[in-house]
This record gives sequence, C-alpha cells and structure tokens, in this order.
Amino acid sequence: MSRRGTDDGVTLVELLVSVAILGLVTPVLMGSVVLGYRTTDATVDRLSDSRNRAIVPSLFVRDVQSATTVATASGACEQAGDTLVVRLRWTTTPATGSAVTRVAAWVTTTSGGVTRLERRACDDSSGSMTAVSSVTAAHGVIGAPSVACRAAGGAATACSSAVRVELSITDSSGAFTTAGRRRAA
Repeated sequence: MSRRGTDDGVTLVELLVSVAILGLVTPVLMGSVVLGYRTTDATVDRLSDSRNRAIVPSLFVRDVQSATTVATASGACEQAGDTLVVRLRWTTTPATGSAVTRVAAWVTTTSGGVTRLERRACDDSSGSMTAVSSVTAAHGVIGAPSVACRAAGGAATACSSAVRVELSITDSSGAFTTAGRRRAA
C-alpha cells in the first residue's frame, strides 16, 4: 500500500514546535488577562468616584437653594438603619393651590460593607409625610460625611440660620466638598 498525501496526523517535530510556541505565548496572554483584571477594578473605582462628584452637587445644591429649614437632627423622611447627615425642608405651592411641605433627607446607609450616601425625598401631599423617592447620590463613601453651616461672611453658624451649607464626602479618590447657597436665608 502506498501512502497518499493525506493529513492523518502530525509528526513529532511539528508537535514539539507547537508546544514550544504555546509555552512562549501563554505567559504573555495570562499577563494580559491579569493586567486587565487589575485595571478593571481601578477603572470601576474611578468611574464611581467621578459619578459621585457629578451627582452629589447637582442634587445637593438644588435642595439647599430651596431649603427654608436646615437641620442635622433626626426627623421626617429617614428610615430604619439610616444615619442622618442633613435634612432640608421647604414648602411649595403647586397648581392645585394647597401648600406642600417637601423634605430632602441626606442619609448614609451601609449594606455588604459598602457605605452609600442617599437622598430621600418626602412630602405631605397625601396628608401625611410620606416617602416619594430615594436616590443613591454617592457609592463607596469612606467615613461619615459632614455638614458645615456658614453665615454670609463665611463664619461657622447654626444650620437654622445658615446662608451657605457645605457637604464634605470622602471616597476612594479622596475628599470633596459641595456647597449650596440658600435663597430663603
């Protein structure tokens, strides 16, 4: 029987060359995968921190501008397990003509070892103070956010008479502060 030009298998030389090439390529590929995993975690952290720095000011400044009352003592709108940072209250008169009291409670919550800063909104449009919405404003908060209340000249003052309210937060990228000026003060 004669052997025709078929590819029934590989020679020992071909097998050894393939294993040698695989031995050179595998460490490079594994290094790329490991680097990708390390970079992914850092990128996710940076994106989360960037999100924190965009969302917190947009929500907080609007709440402070509307506030007629600023308080750091617990009251309406918090839920069990919340730690109050600051509570802002104001009254609006919608098209229906009856005044509605609105509250934005800025609280921290911890779940699975991750602390979040949340904005809880409540109003009394239904006859009693009820929750309307809850938004996570900042993920991965480190420590407890703090509030500073300032008079027109910049000196520290009681929050009830503050013109400027500052919220300081620390996340994995470091500390940042956002501030709003009360229209009602």
